[in-house]
Amino acid sequence: MSCELTRRSAKLALAISLLGLTALTGCRESEENRVITLEKGVYHGQQDHALTEDQRRELRARGMKQQF
Repeated sequence: MSCELTRRSAKLALAISLLGLTALTGCRESEENRVITLEKGVYHGQQDHALTEDQRRELRARGMKQQF
């Protein structure tokens, strides 16, 4: 009985340790200390670059291939 209890305790300790390690590694450094303010209709990310005419043409051509 004591041996079974020890094994169960060891498994529980291992599971808790793995959970703790997973939680600690869950945040990437790039995501730490970032502003998390949500305003409806406002994008706070970096501004996208404008597409060139060639990129627009290629996107239109790809879209045409998807039409049925």
